[in-house]
Amino acid sequence: MPIILDETFAYFDDERLKNILLFLNSKAKEHQIILLTCTKREKQILEDLKIDYQWIEM
Repeated sequence: MPIILDETFAYFDDERLKNILLFLNSKAKEHQIILLTCTKREKQILEDLKIDYQWIEM
């Protein structure tokens, strides 16, 4: 079952966002994680953490 999050982290500071992305990465082995966002902040943090992801821009 996928986990779909739509603008869930809009009010997170960068440290909290980093921690939740690390947590979600650990869950990605069991679930597909779909993040919907209007910023590129998540993308930058994923790159900084060297976490594999697929980016689709609409």
